[in-house]
Order: sequence, then structure tokens, then C-alpha cells
Amino acid sequence: MADLITVARPYAEALYGLAKETGQEDAWGKALQTLATVLQDPQAQQFLDDPERTAAAKVEVLSVAQVAVDQEPWRAFLALLIDNDRWPAAGEIAALFAADRRAAMGTVEVLVKSAVALDAGQKDAIEAALSQRFGSRVAFHDEVDPALIGGILVQAGDLTIDASVRGQVEQLARTLRS
Repeated sequence: MADLITVARPYAEALYGLAKETGQEDAWGKALQTLATVLQDPQAQQFLDDPERTAAAKVEVLSVAQVAVDQEPWRAFLALLIDNDRWPAAGEIAALFAADRRAAMGTVEVLVKSAVALDAGQKDAIEAALSQRFGSRVAFHDEVDPALIGGILVQAGDLTIDASVRGQVEQLARTLRS
């Protein structure tokens, strides 16, 4: 199957457009998150993988969850996921929908990885610099990755800023090989 993000992006964008049009961004976000959680369950996955179950039965089971969105578009979305065997991308769809929502609100989702835990002052300084760099608010998340050796690695959407020691060593090795 194609990369899940590639598969999920058009679904998330279409659903966000529908949600915005109907003023149900919160409800759709919660519904998608609920669906993603349900589909993490091995029994749900086994049910959806069962070739003896009809697509209609699968949609019926998934639509039982109480969601606060219009049922007709919700069921149509579920049918599309089932018919095209795209249900494994539900988690990515939910994440991309949430990212689209944050972007519409002027917030950029940023993950900062560092070799050691950052203190509050470092987090504030990095968050302020990134906020200035992107020209919007930043939803800051941090993670410790000792493999970086030192420095930080910043990921924001499709942008990656590698200011880690590991990244510099890898760049030097590539330069020396060429």
C-alpha cells in the first residue's frame, strides 16, 4: 500500500473542507479521532480484514459509534474507506485533519527532538524562534533522542531542520565520499 500520509492527505483535506463548510470542525475532529482509536483494536482490524463480511456490514458496524456529525456524509466517508481498503489510514486522516485545523487557526505543529531533555528556558527560546520563523503560533512538542548526540532536530510538516551533531557528521561523511 502507498505511504499512509499520501493516501490520507486527500481524505483529510476533503473532510476538513466539508467540516468547515458545515461549521462542524470540532465534531468531525472528534469523530475521526474516535474512528482512529477504534481501528487500532486488533478485533476491529480482524473484522475489517474478513473477506466474508460485506462492505455494507463493515460500514454498519463502524457507523454505530455515536458521532456528532451528519450521518449521511459520515456513512459515505466510511463506505469510501472500506470500499477502497483505506481504513488503515484512519489514524493519519485524523492527524492530518487536526493539522489542517490548527493551520486554519494559525498554529504550526512542531516536534523538536534533542539528545538530552530541554529545560523550560530552552523550550521557550526555541518556541519563540520557531514562532518568529513561521510567523504564527507554534504547538510545541519535544522528544528526547540520544542518537542525535547533541543539538536539535526540528520537524514541522514537510520541513525538517537538522541542527544535530549526528546530522552534521552524516553531512560531512557525504561530502567526503563525493
